[in-house]
Amino acid sequence: MQSENQEIEKFWDEFSGEYEEIQSESVLNIAEDVAKFLLSKKIFPCEYLLDLAGGSGKYLPAFSAFSRAYDLVDISQKMLNYARKKDVLENVRFIHQNQAQFLQSTASDTYDFVFSAMNPALFRKADLVELNRISKGTVGILRLKSDTDLFAQVEKMELTVTEEDQPLREYKKWLKELAYPFSVERFSFNQAEIISADFFSEYFSMDFSKEKLADLLQTFFEGKEEISSSRRIVFELLYWEKGKS
Repeated sequence: MQSENQEIEKFWDEFSGEYEEIQSESVLNIAEDVAKFLLSKKIFPCEYLLDLAGGSGKYLPAFSAFSRAYDLVDISQKMLNYARKKDVLENVRFIHQNQAQFLQSTASDTYDFVFSAMNPALFRKADLVELNRISKGTVGILRLKSDTDLFAQVEKMELTVTEEDQPLREYKKWLKELAYPFSVERFSFNQAEIISADFFSEYFSMDFSKEKLADLLQTFFEGKEEISSSRRIVFELLYWEKGKS
């Protein structure tokens, strides 16, 4: 288990720079929108807030002003180093620990709000029980429900791909089995993007033969070098009040 955790940490350490670059280039204001929603539900402000698997601190600037104490936990030290650069308040603790160790060492009823976004380590029903245990108020899990653009359209038509909302479906199933009454809030974003035929060909070069790529280019580009394409991104926040486990 220790070697597995070390491998996971190594992966995220090595990916941290690219990940932070992707996050900084994103024009989506998902963190601000979630913060506004939590304010409207009076979940914010709160005393003690946990951002589990908080990575490079995507939600830190939008969330930290609404808590007296903010704990950002991540397995990657390099991710936490990026997060530290975003900290403008003194109420944040950066905790370098893997999820299992952190949960094991955290007492029940510790946090008013337990939050985790796009967390790949939440893959068991027992993980949701643990989030519920350490909360004394609300638990919120944010995941991508769908990201629909030209590339996703082609992948759905021509390739076998894992459904993006599979984790959400599993979480909802487990919450029902645990008898934790939960609510769902959806956040949607629409974007227009320019896609070149060259980039399209390069993107799918390992998936299709030259002949198949030529057919797809004719279908979608019709001889044009570039096309304008729409992209729709949908996130879902599952949230519930402290329940009995």
